[in-house]
Amino acid sequence: MGSGPCSRPIIFTAMSGSIYFKGFNGVRFIAASAVIVHHLEEYKTVFLLGREDLWARPFIYQLGRQGVSLFFVLSGFLITYLLLAEQQRTGRVDIRKFYIRRILRIWPLYFLTVLTGLFVWPHVRLLQTPTEFLGQIGPGVAHFWTQVALYCSIFPNVAVALYGAAPMVSHTWSIGVEEQFYLMWPWLILSPNPKRTLQVVLSVVVLLAGWFLYERFVVRAVYSSDLNRDSLFGFLAYFLAQFRIGCMAIGGAGAWLLFRRHPVLPILFRRDVQLGVYALLGLALIFSLKPTGFNYEFYALFFCFAILNLAGNPHSLLKLDNPLTRFMGDISYGLYMYHPLVLTLLLNLFIRTWPTSLVANGQVNSALTAALYTTTFGLTTLLAWLSYRFFEQPFLRLKDRFAVVASSRRAPVH
Repeated sequence: MGSGPCSRPIIFTAMSGSIYFKGFNGVRFIAASAVIVHHLEEYKTVFLLGREDLWARPFIYQLGRQGVSLFFVLSGFLITYLLLAEQQRTGRVDIRKFYIRRILRIWPLYFLTVLTGLFVWPHVRLLQTPTEFLGQIGPGVAHFWTQVALYCSIFPNVAVALYGAAPMVSHTWSIGVEEQFYLMWPWLILSPNPKRTLQVVLSVVVLLAGWFLYERFVVRAVYSSDLNRDSLFGFLAYFLAQFRIGCMAIGGAGAWLLFRRHPVLPILFRRDVQLGVYALLGLALIFSLKPTGFNYEFYALFFCFAILNLAGNPHSLLKLDNPLTRFMGDISYGLYMYHPLVLTLLLNLFIRTWPTSLVANGQVNSALTAALYTTTFGLTTLLAWLSYRFFEQPFLRLKDRFAVVASSRRAPVH
């Protein structure tokens, strides 16, 4: 990998062909934790019939949304870097193996979550949700089989945009966005004229953003997140708000900068630049700055900066590599997929056990909130580890057989 300032944080073994970025598991853990906290506060509001606690604060409200954006940026960065490395190493990219690897990593846990969420959990009493807030799912619900078709393909985000949230499964919308990204991104990377391809993609993004801003400020068709999805604009606006391909593309651009050892990197790696960027990010998060039309892309630029420093800067101010973050990062997919199940179960148990103690003076009991946080993270971690150890790992070992340039502490299996 060379001896320049961008190489030391990367563990690269030429014999095994494995690339491992220190600290990336820490990023996964932070992103998953942000989503869990976001949903925990949302579910408290939902299950306690609208009594708002921390959910009313913009920082918490935005926390999970930005956690998902962080996942997207990291995914775009890592996938792009691996594709570039494979092309450099072998002179080509094996698209078939790329898709097989993605399928083996994503589909087993995804379909376990979707199929149990659609057909099993709706019939379990302790996994019921207040229908006036989260809706219903099941064979008796309108458009159920259409939703099944969308969730069982790569379009769960379309299902959410058309029919709203569905208990236990609607959080998989982000997996659909990732799959759609994987479907198109290798072809863009390998285009004979990547600059022209990128120009076309950016033009489409700018046109869509411009149209949204025109509708928002001139026509004023969008006043809040409560869009009328029966209208074409309402559906498209909601869909585009979730279709965060731009965040993954920003991550991909960061990977290109690092892979090409771009001259801008020494500037981005300076200590004073890091301090300034992280201070701005902290202020933006604390005050919930939301640039209309570019909210997620705005934060994605900050996240890409942090990931770039973790991946290529030996003097990065962020230090996220330790045994705890490595473990939690390994099981982060399970943390994301299982936490709504754990939250629903625990809140139903809490309500049944302490029905008169949950709320006092309009606020959720602080002791029970602490217990909910502790048990949610504890049980979700246990379930995610069991899933990783006994369900996901066999598929991961099979996935390694199709690795050309692996991204893991495990060496590829040939």
